[in-house]
Amino acid sequence: MKLISNYYIKQLETLHDTRKNFGIFGGRTTLKDIQPWIDKYQPKTFIDYGCGKGVLVKLLQEQYGHCIGYDPGYAEFREKPLEPAEMLVCTDVLEHIEPEYLDNVLKHIDSLFTKVAYLYIATSAAAKLLPDGRNAHLIVEEDTWWRPKLLKHIKAKIIDQKYIFSQWLSQKEQVYKPANKYVVVLEKQ
Repeated sequence: MKLISNYYIKQLETLHDTRKNFGIFGGRTTLKDIQPWIDKYQPKTFIDYGCGKGVLVKLLQEQYGHCIGYDPGYAEFREKPLEPAEMLVCTDVLEHIEPEYLDNVLKHIDSLFTKVAYLYIATSAAAKLLPDGRNAHLIVEEDTWWRPKLLKHIKAKIIDQKYIFSQWLSQKEQVYKPANKYVVVLEKQ
């Protein structure tokens, strides 16, 4: 099952190489956000799907022992996980997926967790551009689009969801732009 094109891998590698802050989202803020789900489900194993440079992977390894990172755009984490984990975390990733591979990626995610998945999806355009000039968020859709898409391909029940409205100030244009997010937690049945 193909998850990403070779061309897009090169785009992501270039972003990781040229923008040192690309792929470091997460860390302590994300750990704080997922802590209630860790407390509830007591997972022993984790996968950070689309882990970027692995900030959250290292934190989960330090605190809980076993976390695998997967990110085809970053050489250190390019290898696909072979076994599911009890908890899968996917933060600020799904909006970056090439639209023609999204269904495959969601099916892949479904195969990689046994208890709970925490998904954090941007629903606005990104501040960053890909090296080829496209917006880094290849999919810009609202929660009403994402919810049925997730439920179609991930065989789990949504147990929590929220839509976060936020904005960021574009220094170049001196205007506020949306930075909205859809956060959803899924439980395997």
